[in-house]
Formats: sequence, C-alpha cells, structure tokens
Amino acid sequence: MKSSSLAESIFASFKGTDKTNIYDRNDVKDDLLTQFNGAVAFLKKHLNVRSEIRGFDRFDIYEIPLDALREAVVNAIVHRNYTINGTSIYVRIFDDRVEIENPGGLPDGITKRDFGKPSVRRNPIIADLFHRMGKVERMGSGIERMRELMREAGLKEPVFEMDAFFRVIFYRDSRYSLKAGKDITQKTTQKIIEAIAKKSDITQKELAELIGITDDGIKYHITRLRKKGILKRIGPDKGGHWEIVDG
Repeated sequence: MKSSSLAESIFASFKGTDKTNIYDRNDVKDDLLTQFNGAVAFLKKHLNVRSEIRGFDRFDIYEIPLDALREAVVNAIVHRNYTINGTSIYVRIFDDRVEIENPGGLPDGITKRDFGKPSVRRNPIIADLFHRMGKVERMGSGIERMRELMREAGLKEPVFEMDAFFRVIFYRDSRYSLKAGKDITQKTTQKIIEAIAKKSDITQKELAELIGITDDGIKYHITRLRKKGILKRIGPDKGGHWEIVDG
C-alpha cells in the first residue's frame, strides 16, 4: 500500500486551545498503513490515560475512547481527496479538543442532510484494504460508531465540520485532562532540569533525544523555565552552558 507523492499526514500537539504554541510535531510521508499507525501512536502519546485492574488484568482507558479516534483516522485516510495538491491529513491535539481533518468535504452525491446515513466511498480500493486488515469494524458504520463510543464514555458527541476539508472534533473532559496535562508538563520540566544538572552544556537537540519530545517541545519548556527564572543561559548558543538558579 504505497503512498503517492501527495500522501502525507501531519500530527501536532499544542499547548493551549489555538495553534500558537506547538509542543510536538511529526510529519509522516509514507504508506497509508504507516500513516494510520503513526497517527494512533501520536494520539496515545499525548492523551491522558488511566488504568483499571479487572481480575488479574490491567486495562488502559484513554480520556477519549481510542476506538473512536481510530475510526476518525481511518475515515480521514479512506475519504481523503488525494487529487488536491499541497494538502495533508492533520491530527491536532489541543488542551480542550482533538481535531482530525482530511482534504475534501463530503463525497459527491452526499448532502449535509444525508450525512451519516448512506455510505459513499471516495476511495473504494483503500476502503477495502483497511477493511481486510481489520481497521474498519463495519463498512459504512464509522460516523455512528464514533458517536456511540463517545456517548458510552459519557463524553460529548463528536462535532463534524464539512467544507473544503472534512473535520472531526472530539472534546476532552477538562476535569480529567487539564490536571493530568499539568502533571505531564511538570514531569518533563523535571527531566530537563535533571539532565542539565548532569551536563550543563547539553544542547536542546540532545535534550529532545534524551527526553523523547521534539525540538519545539524542548524550546517551549526551556522558554518557560527561563521566564520563571529557574534556568539561565551563560554564553552563546555554541560554547555556552546552562545554569540552574537556586530558588
């Protein structure tokens, strides 16, 4: 399942509710299955999860049902308009929501009034491939399944927007996600401070590789630490070093 020269997916995580402060980003220009797996992995990396013990087994429960997100990613790949040049599938994670977007609005023959009822496949070969790989539970049931999974989790139903792009918006539960998001930020900040304490001339690129986030993510945390007066740069970018300011 090779990708065309136009097939690309872009995954991004932002601090806040707009696109001002990007925290992590991954661009995937590969076959469609790799793009699907990359999208799911990125969502799992940045969404909050709790664990439940049932009998002798542990189950991870994500703040947004993972099956609903998988359905949205498959929908984006299967219904993308691959003839529109210079566009990508987008997975965007904000503090309050997740957006999954693909180029191309509703397929020909489907109106907004009909949306979610008949199934018209823009790319039937791709749809059949994903169905045979078990990535689609029932052909034509994705929209209603997303709604059902969100209702079962006690969350708002997803919002669907249709213009030149098709967009699915999943709203996060602020009572759950904001506290956990703060904990994640604090842990990342602590890792940066510990790494600098061990090696004061460590570069931002080395920090990104060590901690497992993007260069932009490191820049975001470094900027916050400097604004708070916790971290200070001594000397130039090349040849200088970091200094942790005692509180």
